[in-house]
Amino acid sequence: MGYCIQYHWHTLRIPAEQVSAALAAIHSLYQPAVMAQRGTASRYDPQTQRTLREYRASPLPPGGFTDLIAALQAWAFAAEQQADGSLEITAFLGDKVGDEAVLFEALAPFLDASLHPVIEARQDNDEVWRHTFCNGEHRRVPGKVVYADNYPELFRADLA
Repeated sequence: MGYCIQYHWHTLRIPAEQVSAALAAIHSLYQPAVMAQRGTASRYDPQTQRTLREYRASPLPPGGFTDLIAALQAWAFAAEQQADGSLEITAFLGDKVGDEAVLFEALAPFLDASLHPVIEARQDNDEVWRHTFCNGEHRRVPGKVVYADNYPELFRADLA
């Protein structure tokens, strides 16, 4: 079981000149050594009689993903091609947390940092966090929701 999740997007755009490199970065995630280290799901291989780690995302299709939009869909994300050739990630199509952090780390160097990309996350167990992207790196930053009626001292006007 896992907790359901909601993501709120703040401009995750991959410039046109970075789209091919971002796709290559996703393809590199499917190298067996990378999957063995980073995957959070597992499956039993009856031929080798071993349990193999993999991603919760769709497996790499034969020949690889045709384009970045297809690759992102395999990881449960929607994306739209922009008029200038850039690609904007617009939505999470899943309902539970999977291997998003692995994907975000792979994509971080290719996101347009000038747009200050951020993804805010909230699980149905009230855990909140952000995925931030700065200088080509991804960080998962935990958070808390604070309400004025519980902590009025944090909301005093004279402190602002």
